[in-house]
This record gives sequence, C-alpha cells and structure tokens, in this order.
Amino acid sequence: MGRYREAARLAAELTNKELGAEIAALAPVNSAKVQELLPAKRDKEAFVELMKLVEDETQMETQLAFLRDNLATAGKAALMALRIFV
Repeated sequence: MGRYREAARLAAELTNKELGAEIAALAPVNSAKVQELLPAKRDKEAFVELMKLVEDETQMETQLAFLRDNLATAGKAALMALRIFV
C-alpha cells in the first residue's frame, strides 16, 4: 500500500464518520454507540488474515480437484514416460 497508506486511512476514517452519521440518523442511538458498532482496525486485520487462509485453502482445493479430474490423462502420460526410462 506504501504511498497510498495515509490516503486510504483518511478515506476509511471519513467513510466511517459518514456511515456513522447516516446510521445515527436512522436509529435512536448516539454517535458513540455507532462508533462501537463499526469494525476496529484489529478486526479488519484479523478479517484480512482469515481471507488469506481461506484463499490459500481454496487454491489447494482447486488444484486437488484439477488433479483428481485429470488423473486419467496425467496417469497415462506418466506411465508412458516411465516405460521409456524403465
């Protein structure tokens, strides 16, 4: 994120304030209560880490599914290659 980190932080802060104001206008709660409901930085970081883990697992599942679906073709090619060397 580097050079855009501060701009992203300010944008998120402004968005949270605007969202908080809109939520407060719709519900009978004060601004402090709305801020409690908005996600904290540590919550966002934990969510990003969780999504990375899910993505890694998804990639592994996709690779395994590809191997499973193409085992007949790959197995035949592997056996033909082994015959050449054995």
